[in-house]
Amino acid sequence: MKKIFTFLMIAMVGFALTGCRQRIWEELDELDNRVTALEEIVKKTNSDIAAIQSILNAIQNNVFVTNVITTPEGYTIQFSDGTSATISNGTDGADANAPVISVRQDTDGNYYWTINGEWLIVDGERVRANGHDGQNGQNGQDGEDGQDGQDGQDAVAPQVRINEDTKEWEISTDGGVTWVSTGVIAEGQDGENGSVIVEGETLFQSIDYSNEDYVIFTLADGTVLKVARYDESAPMFIIVDAPELIQMEYGTTMEFAVEATNVVEHLINVPEGWHASYINNVLSITAPAKDLCHYDKEGFIAITVVSDSGKMSIVKKNVMAGEWVASVELRTLTFEDANVQFAPYELEYFNNKQITTWSDLIAEDQYGDYILGYGAWMGDCVPTDDSHYSWYDENNTFLAHEFPINYDSYCFAGGGHAISNYVSSDYVEHGNYTYQLTAYDKDANGLVTSGGGHNGSDNFAVHYGYYDGSSWNQTTEDDLPAIYFKDGEARVIDHLWVCLTTYEYYCLYEGNGLTEPMGDGDYVIIEAIGHKEDGTTSRLTIRVADYQNGVIDDWTKWDLTALGEVVSVNFNIIGTNDNGYGFSQPAYFAYDDVAVQFPGETIFR
Repeated sequence: MKKIFTFLMIAMVGFALTGCRQRIWEELDELDNRVTALEEIVKKTNSDIAAIQSILNAIQNNVFVTNVITTPEGYTIQFSDGTSATISNGTDGADANAPVISVRQDTDGNYYWTINGEWLIVDGERVRANGHDGQNGQNGQDGEDGQDGQDGQDAVAPQVRINEDTKEWEISTDGGVTWVSTGVIAEGQDGENGSVIVEGETLFQSIDYSNEDYVIFTLADGTVLKVARYDESAPMFIIVDAPELIQMEYGTTMEFAVEATNVVEHLINVPEGWHASYINNVLSITAPAKDLCHYDKEGFIAITVVSDSGKMSIVKKNVMAGEWVASVELRTLTFEDANVQFAPYELEYFNNKQITTWSDLIAEDQYGDYILGYGAWMGDCVPTDDSHYSWYDENNTFLAHEFPINYDSYCFAGGGHAISNYVSSDYVEHGNYTYQLTAYDKDANGLVTSGGGHNGSDNFAVHYGYYDGSSWNQTTEDDLPAIYFKDGEARVIDHLWVCLTTYEYYCLYEGNGLTEPMGDGDYVIIEAIGHKEDGTTSRLTIRVADYQNGVIDDWTKWDLTALGEVVSVNFNIIGTNDNGYGFSQPAYFAYDDVAVQFPGETIFR
């Protein structure tokens, strides 16, 4: 009996768990559907806002409605200037509790945006919804030839979104750069005789196109906007295939075909420095030359057309002068494990160690570790084969490094760039050669292995190696440690960040048995030698220590763009201290966050 009871209990628990899992999946599906519905509401609300502004522009510019088209998503309103507005149907399936955005005409004749019945205020001012009749939006409504009239702000179409964290509706009036909460939390039929009732989440209450003279738009708050319908007594002027914003190279001319009906007169206003003409159904626009003293980089061209019956309409096109340029994408070599993109590899020289992260390249003993070749001075260094210390920022910057062959072997004692995470604020305690991979960090708490890289990162590289022309130093300039682009492409290294090591920091101030400390007139410089595809070189230096001005004590940015496009860069350390055997200060520095320029998108500016 006990066994039967136990079996029944297990079965009941199993059924219960199955039911719970099923309910969880159902709730997740419901949540996903709700999020999708809310996203659709946001999209349609922004479309409706744009439609309201298009309708206001039509009213202001005497543009006529030529057609109202019913679509599965709502309605498309076509205007006599070739523009159109899309109005959405109401949305079922989600109560978004959306704020009511509308417009209201003030005593000055202009329309301003409202939200929940109140003026939309930004920086203490109402936000204008309709544009200006003055030339290029610089002057107010009813200005003669765009010269007079009350100055005012340009028209703005707000945007809305639902904040993912607060779940509140937010509004932006600067193209989505900044957002302000509305304080409203998002909760998750066609009529007869040409009149349509729009239900659900929409900024429009109804669209009445039953009248042969007007289309009447009633907004959600009851505001009525009325646009005249086109008839044969009115002018029609459509610029064919012209984008909303016409971007033109400086000094160039573009021509657009025009479909014009019943146009007997026309007048064209242009921004300063621009030219435009309309002849034989072709609109020709010329952008200003870049070297002009005065011109408007952007504005709008306004074409006023008049019919034989005296009806007038204004067609506007936004224009911008500039040039197409390739933007720059910066990719950064950080040495951080989270940013590893290279394929795992083996370092035979390092006890057959598998390298899967940047940290795998850090020596456990800064001086005696076999990977650095100091087990028995140079005797334990790697012979000339392919198993020596190397790294490659594959699929990112494509920068690579390997210990150069020097003194007939590959060894850090002969120069190289070793990965490190050792940092210390105590350059006295940790200021000798046994701490050769330790970067000086004035904010560190003693000797640590995290947080000492640039911008608080963990890992960085430490350079050792120098060429001074001394007969005691077998290193040549070609033997200096280098970073290079392993894929063979020449690129611009934008910048990197450098700081000193505790060993060098100590010797610069205190000296040791091999060097005197810096005295009057002494300095230390890091030199970058860029190698170009054509075999020529370029050089840059940064002074990191100077008796008169002191020593850098934090990560310092070094701009390398002046090197130009290079396939590799060797680094050298130059200084004035000489103990009779050449440069005597420790030839170390740490570097981090190497930024490389890659071609980005082509942009117009």
